[in-house]
Amino acid sequence: MVWALSLGLFIQLSGKIWLESTSARNAQVYIWLLAPALIYCVHKIISRSLRWPDWQYVPWLLYLLWVALSTLWATDADAGAWSLAKRGLFIGLYLMAIHCLMTQHQWLLRRALLAAVAVIALSAAVSLVYQFGVLDRPLSFRGYRIDRLGIGNFANFGWPVAAGIFHGAVATWALGVALDKRTRPALSLFWLAAFVALAGYVLLTYTRGAWIALAVCCILIVVIQNSRRGWLVLAAVVLVALVAIILSWDHLLLEVQRRQLSGRAKIWEYFYSAMTDHWTIGYGLGTPFSFVWPNEVAISPHAHSLYLQQIYDSGIVSLALMCAGLLGLTYKAWQLRSHPWVQLAFPALVFALIAMLTDVERIFTRPGDYWTVFWLPVAVLLAVPSRRKTEDKPPVSDGR
Repeated sequence: MVWALSLGLFIQLSGKIWLESTSARNAQVYIWLLAPALIYCVHKIISRSLRWPDWQYVPWLLYLLWVALSTLWATDADAGAWSLAKRGLFIGLYLMAIHCLMTQHQWLLRRALLAAVAVIALSAAVSLVYQFGVLDRPLSFRGYRIDRLGIGNFANFGWPVAAGIFHGAVATWALGVALDKRTRPALSLFWLAAFVALAGYVLLTYTRGAWIALAVCCILIVVIQNSRRGWLVLAAVVLVALVAIILSWDHLLLEVQRRQLSGRAKIWEYFYSAMTDHWTIGYGLGTPFSFVWPNEVAISPHAHSLYLQQIYDSGIVSLALMCAGLLGLTYKAWQLRSHPWVQLAFPALVFALIAMLTDVERIFTRPGDYWTVFWLPVAVLLAVPSRRKTEDKPPVSDGR
């Protein structure tokens, strides 16, 4: 079962790179990751050996339940209430799958995760070479925003913002492994090269939210790992960033003065005007959000902020439950701040929280990009054994 789960995790993380069909990719995730987790859960219930999870799981389970229930008062939804609500079951099984891997075979979880990160980094490097080397795309500021490999439908993220957030989230894992004191020097160089490829891809998507989130997480990872190589890498990154800022100063001024960095002020104004009398429980998950731009050509189908969209869909109640879950994870991460998995997963979660300020439509979804961006670090942090359970156990070797 754990081998099936690890294969399913690898497919869930990297499948978009090498599987062209979305339906085929999701089917493989259902078969190899979610179905074994469901079987495991049913077995535990039948054998009466299912234990109540740590208290940090409770807000997330309540969150999934509330958002699923919010489909009942949605209007004009494109899909039925059950079709939308069952996504909460998928996410719950995902949390169960990561928990099972963490408790049964941590080394399989680690290898599946890092194998997927390596594949995504290789894809990023090949995409950069093919788009800007072979196809000769312009390298001028926002001259071309990369979002795909360009060969068939492989590594096609459909939109630069989605591509930037996805690759930025993966880059945090690569950098965390590269700067870990326990990583051998040769492997550290490999993962540092992977991070450079991923960060370069993020840079050329021109996704400002991902830029800021990745910059903050680079500093956070260096502080958490507190290794000599980390401080040297940070110094090099700061130097490169200063050079880039100087070379792009005029463009950056334009972004700040005219676009106000995000360019989403009108969407957010529409959100506040539309939320009258719906703040508590929202409009219901599935109710369309449609902001028509003044030129009447473009339509924004979501609030361009996960937190605002969360309120629109399921009200302040859902946002409060999500914040309670995040506070629980933060408390756990602080308590276990020296744990290797916490040092890897917490910066990835911080990246998601920052990037979601101005982007990301919903996290209550079927298997996809935002499971990698948000639910993976959440699942890993939830699955890390508490101090009470680990204080008398020796550390598990991961083969580094």
